[in-house]
Amino acid sequence: MKARKTALAMMTMCAGAMLVMACSHGAKSSADVAPATSLPAANTAEPVAPAPTPASANPALVAPASTTIKPSKLTYVARLFSEGQAHKLGWRTLEVSDATYEGKPAWLLSESRKINTITLTDSLYVAKVTLDPVHRVVHTADQDITTHYTRDSILTRFEGDSGGGVKVSMKNEPNLVGNIYWIEPLFASVPFAPGWKGRATTVFIGPRDQAHVVMNLWVTGQDSLEVPDGKFDCWRVTLQVGETEEHLWVRKSDRVMLKMDTPVAGIAAAKVELLLAAGQTPKS
Repeated sequence: MKARKTALAMMTMCAGAMLVMACSHGAKSSADVAPATSLPAANTAEPVAPAPTPASANPALVAPASTTIKPSKLTYVARLFSEGQAHKLGWRTLEVSDATYEGKPAWLLSESRKINTITLTDSLYVAKVTLDPVHRVVHTADQDITTHYTRDSILTRFEGDSGGGVKVSMKNEPNLVGNIYWIEPLFASVPFAPGWKGRATTVFIGPRDQAHVVMNLWVTGQDSLEVPDGKFDCWRVTLQVGETEEHLWVRKSDRVMLKMDTPVAGIAAAKVELLLAAGQTPKS
């Protein structure tokens, strides 16, 4: 019994760490990694710029002119499922708000995850007209990461215990998604249907490595899902990032993600679930 409790505690810690660190700064597709370009001489190896990618290689998930985005705030309960039992991990909040950046209209996407006393926040500014990312700030327990997007470059600075004072640069390209969470507000404009497939590209930016990260999405079916606010018809969507497949339930009526299941790496049959919390559905 003691060994089982210890294993469960370790599993919960692992899943919690995965939930807190799940962002495109912290996960990459190994097949797409290119060495980072140091701005000062921050890296010991000779910097090598990533090979340019044709614009056609980064198709937009939704054309900016066809996109409908509005302010919103959603809260999810995060739970670990293993051996038929559910263990609460914490909370996740995703908020879209009107903002300005450098005097120009922007959307501010704020994503936060709280597990016990650990909180990660990810703030992304996106130009309203073009939907191009313009600025991003990530705060973790031991690191602050600031990314600024110009017409040609993506400039990132790392401060804190891990990689403090490091600056890296990579080439900016058309149709890049600022982080993996930005696809959720875009769902409102996606023409989900049986057999639908889509693709978006974001970037991993680390102190030593960079990568383009391709996100493939496809509709796998239709379902009826019960959440605290009621039972809703959904599209079942698979999101593939590298070798990981996440399973999403997207409400048909307004394209809000109701649930996401993510496998826990290295732990068979274990998953982390994000489920829309009570009080998140507008009254009809």
